[in-house]
Amino acid sequence: MSIMEVAIHDGSPGLANRIKNYTGILRTFKQALTVNDADAYIFDNIRLATEEELQTFPCFDHWRLPILPGEDNKREEYKYIDLLYENTPEYFIDQYRTAFSRLQPNKDIFNYVQDFSKDWKDVVGLHIRSWYCDRRKYHSNELFESVIDTFDKDRKIFLCGDNSDVLDHFRDKYGERIITHSQKKYNHPHMAESGHNKSIQDTVDAFIDLLLLAECDTIVGTYASTFAEVAWWLGDTNPKVIIPEPHNLEESFKNRIFEKL
Repeated sequence: MSIMEVAIHDGSPGLANRIKNYTGILRTFKQALTVNDADAYIFDNIRLATEEELQTFPCFDHWRLPILPGEDNKREEYKYIDLLYENTPEYFIDQYRTAFSRLQPNKDIFNYVQDFSKDWKDVVGLHIRSWYCDRRKYHSNELFESVIDTFDKDRKIFLCGDNSDVLDHFRDKYGERIITHSQKKYNHPHMAESGHNKSIQDTVDAFIDLLLLAECDTIVGTYASTFAEVAWWLGDTNPKVIIPEPHNLEESFKNRIFEKL
């Protein structure tokens, strides 16, 4: 292979950010490699890079989907296209729908997800990131409840997130409406959804959550989290997405995420 045929992801701990990185690589390279054993397991077409390959091929680590040379004029209001969902310029929706389709999830995982969700109809996907950093100040359960309470009372909710206490709260409140994929949950920053946990099983569980979110008709996600964003792309941009904006959101933070041209 020539150097322009292969690139390597070698950084970001978050699963959704890593997937965005692989997808960006697959827009311009024939093969994406990784330094993460778990990612080499959950994708059939991504393998571990050797030490020699790490010294040979370009390495990338960025959470934003890249805008390639010559594409600047395809942007509209914003400098970047991340987290825009249905407001993403149509050109980039076409480009990245194709790029995401190049990812090949582990067949056993994919088949498991298809079987798990085979009877779903009009299910709402609810992803709650309560954060383990300064962004935690933006979290409130009521923010998500205000959205869920607008839906029909018998509508099922697939629930996933990074905090077992928060998930227990929603299970208690919405009872039999809640669907979850059974897995371990932690209330510790280095064992939760942030991706610092290197366990293959925990990565598989997080990936199953992503794929199940992608099967939902509607996704209610967390502001500035790429988890729901990646689920939307993996769902071929079909789910309707609702991202409630925190009441105490600083304008400076919003402007960093959505930087205008």
